[in-house]
Amino acid sequence: MPGKLRGLTLWFLLGMIRKQDLNKNWSDLSTVLLDSLPKNLQDDQKEWAIYQWNLVVGKEIANVSTIDKITQSTLHVRVQGTEWLPVIESLKNKIIQELNSRAGKHLVEKIKLKT
Repeated sequence: MPGKLRGLTLWFLLGMIRKQDLNKNWSDLSTVLLDSLPKNLQDDQKEWAIYQWNLVVGKEIANVSTIDKITQSTLHVRVQGTEWLPVIESLKNKIIQELNSRAGKHLVEKIKLKT
């Protein structure tokens, strides 16, 4: 192999090794975001769910709804007034998807609404 070509090949391989070494130390985004939350939010699923609920559903729905509890992958939500039930009902799948995405795991399977 000519000297110049061998040098380029070696330079390329060293570059690839450096890139691989750098990538080993990366964390996924959900881990970074979870680690950035205060410790009490990381440890308590209900507190985490309340915090995320307010971000996911927006100010208007957050003002008329509260999370009672989270049990066996079900989020229990109390809604002020029956007029909000169809609104939130229509958004359930999107809310579940977004909450699970933010959690980085399958945390919520269904949302149970009550007034």
